[in-house]
Amino acid sequence: MSNDNRFSSQFKHDSSESMGFVFMKTYAAWHSLIKNSLKQYSITHPQFIILTTLAYLSEHCDEVTQVTLSQHANIDVVTVSQILDNLEKKTLVKRITSIKDSRAKSIQLTDNGYVMVNKTTPLVEKLDNQFFSCLGEDITYFHKMLLKLS
Repeated sequence: MSNDNRFSSQFKHDSSESMGFVFMKTYAAWHSLIKNSLKQYSITHPQFIILTTLAYLSEHCDEVTQVTLSQHANIDVVTVSQILDNLEKKTLVKRITSIKDSRAKSIQLTDNGYVMVNKTTPLVEKLDNQFFSCLGEDITYFHKMLLKLS
């Protein structure tokens, strides 16, 4: 067998030594937990992210636009637009003409949107706490490291 047909990774003998691989497995486990819990509310994880980001920004900004949502959630504008289309169909958000720029749209949660956010946020926060509880006292350090990476 030639060397070209061999796995040329520095972690070929122990994949658990690969930071990226372990991170991906951990993320997949956490994401699966969140995704499955949100199914009962008929929303996806990206929709949850946009809803909660919108709720947060609505508390801190005079107006929230698609661009603001995109930047804060770190999701590209086209994807945010598609998510908002689906949330609008579910009557969870509405787009209105911006008070600052008549060409832009301001995004707002509807009453149904606030109900959804207030049902799902405590659930996801509880799942986060359960998932990361194995870190014990190291959770504060882990959080600082995540902030450093983001």
